[in-house]
Amino acid sequence: MAIVPMKRLELYGLVEHKSSYLAELQRLGLVELIEPAEEEKCLKTEEEIASKLCQIEERLGEIDRVLAIFERFAPLKPNFVEQFSGIKTVLTWEEQQNYLAKRGEAPALADQVFNAEKEHNILEQEIIKVEREMKALQPWAELDLPVEVWNGSRRIAILLGSSDREPQLLSQALAEEEIAHCYREIGEYENRFYAVFFCWREAPAAEILRAKGFVPARPELTSGTVGERLAALNEKKQQLEKDRAKLVATLKDFAAERPFFQTIYDYWHNQKRQVEAHRQLLVGKAVFALQGWVAAEQAARVEKVLTALKLPHYLRLSEPQADEEIPILLKNTKVVTPFEKLVESFSYPRQDEVDPSAAIAPFFFLCYGMALGDAGYGAVLALICATLMAKLAMGPGGRKMAELFILSGLGAVFFGLVTSSIFGYSFFDGAFSVMDNPQLLLVLSLGLGLVQLYVGTIISAWISIKNGDVAEAIWGKAVWLLFLTGILLMVGGSYIGLGAYAAYFKYGTLIAALLLVIGNARGKKGFFEILKGITGGLLNIYGSVGFFSDVLSYSRLMALGLSGAVMGSIINLFVEMTWGAPIGWIFAVIIFVIGHALNFGLNLLGAYVHASRLQYLEFFNTFFTGGGRPFTPLKLENINIFLKKEREV
Repeated sequence: MAIVPMKRLELYGLVEHKSSYLAELQRLGLVELIEPAEEEKCLKTEEEIASKLCQIEERLGEIDRVLAIFERFAPLKPNFVEQFSGIKTVLTWEEQQNYLAKRGEAPALADQVFNAEKEHNILEQEIIKVEREMKALQPWAELDLPVEVWNGSRRIAILLGSSDREPQLLSQALAEEEIAHCYREIGEYENRFYAVFFCWREAPAAEILRAKGFVPARPELTSGTVGERLAALNEKKQQLEKDRAKLVATLKDFAAERPFFQTIYDYWHNQKRQVEAHRQLLVGKAVFALQGWVAAEQAARVEKVLTALKLPHYLRLSEPQADEEIPILLKNTKVVTPFEKLVESFSYPRQDEVDPSAAIAPFFFLCYGMALGDAGYGAVLALICATLMAKLAMGPGGRKMAELFILSGLGAVFFGLVTSSIFGYSFFDGAFSVMDNPQLLLVLSLGLGLVQLYVGTIISAWISIKNGDVAEAIWGKAVWLLFLTGILLMVGGSYIGLGAYAAYFKYGTLIAALLLVIGNARGKKGFFEILKGITGGLLNIYGSVGFFSDVLSYSRLMALGLSGAVMGSIINLFVEMTWGAPIGWIFAVIIFVIGHALNFGLNLLGAYVHASRLQYLEFFNTFFTGGGRPFTPLKLENINIFLKKEREV
């Protein structure tokens, strides 16, 4: 249970060197800067920072646009896992440095990408325009009259148009009016009939046709026939599509530079963070100052690196003041480190508390193992997480989570071997069977809860001693445990062969209860204060109900373990029923795989949720409050890339 001790850092140097110091501190990633008071900030400095940030934002925006173009024309295809975890480009440190060395080429290359996209967009618009014109001419494709004769002659009128009625019916209407005419049906398009009518110019053919629903219309054409125009448009479209395909190929070739632009994006992102860090400096005419926090074990390293810059400066390291809010950094052994993820998900401890990671580790291991309860499921979980760690690029948080599930899976393997449960089958005689003896599983669950809550109370006493309150550790915690132990022995002593001492246990419990009341009233002055203390002591005694209620909450481990075992046995029963039938082995395998996969998924989630709940609500309630602020040093952050060997950074 280790909260890393912190030291306060103060650095003074010349204004012209402030960027060099910030760059080195960012590279180290070991110092958290302290924001100065608002009234101490310099307006001129704020204006300079805003100007630099504006320039950096413009560069980030350009690179973001380039990456968006690459994603449009050459999208990355994530695998199943990457659909959830996201895609990151994995580089070696050497590759990253090579890209950074030629970052000056990025603006020119970005302009080429933008120009290619602009030309592509112009071609897209041209193709859309051509397709729109072709669509408008399509109904008239069979019209072989050139546009030069559409106006007819001095005596003959040519009527072009469409109707929702067949041209034959329109012809009959003209015939009924004894109007000499002839017509030709051009074609049908989108439920309308297109036709051309020839009639005497002086005849009222246009009015009669319009009355019957004929809508005069002409294709937009300047010369030649519709067929000739469509052929020309089709040829133009093919040429445009060829040009577009060339540009798409060019942009796909540019997309090979995606890692380069991703690296440059991360570079400018870190430059932005460095410029923002200038706001946390106190700047005078010639000198700047910064304050921050550094882990005590890393203070000497920071001092050595800053000295190696060979720039004039003054560095002061001091112990934190009692009233200062100190950032929290956790450090544990390799086995315990994954369980820090549980603490981080809840809340960081305060400086006057302890890191509960080491206390959580064995109990979460057992709780998860009992809830999942099957060695086969645990082995599959551990194997999946180990494979993901080997195949995927993970950051520290992702690795912690994967390692947590590996250890949790091993907890299920341990408990499954104890109960001889491997995918619901029993291949050997275990210590006991969950299906045959669920009462023993309930006793183990409650016993685990009792031990964990006792440990939590002991940790609470240790925190009191650490903070100098020994009396509270004795009167508030030690006597409380004696009282609870007395109740347990009074109720269950006969079951463990201590029934002959029942009277002693009863009197011992009464004495412990009296001591609880006295302890709560200690140090009180005045009748009413003492009376309030006694009342509070009586309420503490009543608090034992809440304690045993928390112990009872651990029965959920029995419920989860038993439900998983029952579901597994039912699945195996179906497998055995279908195995003997003709080709039944095929269905048996399908039932086994799908059934156990569903049972595994449900129990995996339930075990994590309920095992975590027991830590957060029951265990933490005995000693842990939280509310600490995590240590957030100025450091390099990679948004798009992931370095294979983080030690090389």
